[in-house]
Amino acid sequence: MQVQNKHKIKPETAIEQNHCYTQPFIELFNEDCLQTLSRLEDNSIDCVITDPPYSGLTSKSKGTGRFANDDNHIEFDDMSERAFLLFVKPIFRELYRTMKLGSHLYCFTDWKQLRNMADCLELASFKIVNIVCWNKGHFGTGAGYRSQSEYILVFSKGLPNTFNLKNVGNVITASRAKEAIHPHQKPTELLKILIENSTKEGDTIYDPFAGSCSTLKTAKALNRNCKGSELSKEYCQMYADFENGLLL
Repeated sequence: MQVQNKHKIKPETAIEQNHCYTQPFIELFNEDCLQTLSRLEDNSIDCVITDPPYSGLTSKSKGTGRFANDDNHIEFDDMSERAFLLFVKPIFRELYRTMKLGSHLYCFTDWKQLRNMADCLELASFKIVNIVCWNKGHFGTGAGYRSQSEYILVFSKGLPNTFNLKNVGNVITASRAKEAIHPHQKPTELLKILIENSTKEGDTIYDPFAGSCSTLKTAKALNRNCKGSELSKEYCQMYADFENGLLL
């Protein structure tokens, strides 16, 4: 899989396939998340923030956007609805095993996959807490009811721990990520709210689909530990370069 070409791979910090990139607060695994999860202990994760490769709304027949055969293509991002359900089922079960009792899980989705995603989480024994609407501030291209939002399913393992923030509603307005290196990159402003609302300093967050590693970067800035899994060696390399001051 290729990524956007404006950020080149730096040979100075080349990493091997499936290698773990480790630094204070951060562990990034260049592998399938099920491999990472198989090594995590039961009840060891304080919060999960995930953006699975759900199929989305763009027409596959047009060969554009997230389904295009170009640098924006994301592996596993063009599954049928049935294939998607089979794909996430074992992942959600493993996430349930590794999360602490009462911990929160945030799962990004669009309106088309919202019901399926929620059903899969409930089948894995998670309890629904809320649905947050991420208002991106302005709508995208197209016609009709043009997309301006994504949804964040808020679930918990058992009864949810008390949230930390008292001034956050279930509609959060945050602009799209600036200078994004990933087609579905989430903005730091939004991730900061989720992390501060569900964890404290020193807690451990896990992102099974790390992508641009925005969750890892935001968690580190907030003095949280974070583990991430990402299949793309290119995105893992970009993060290694970023942390070593080589990504300009």
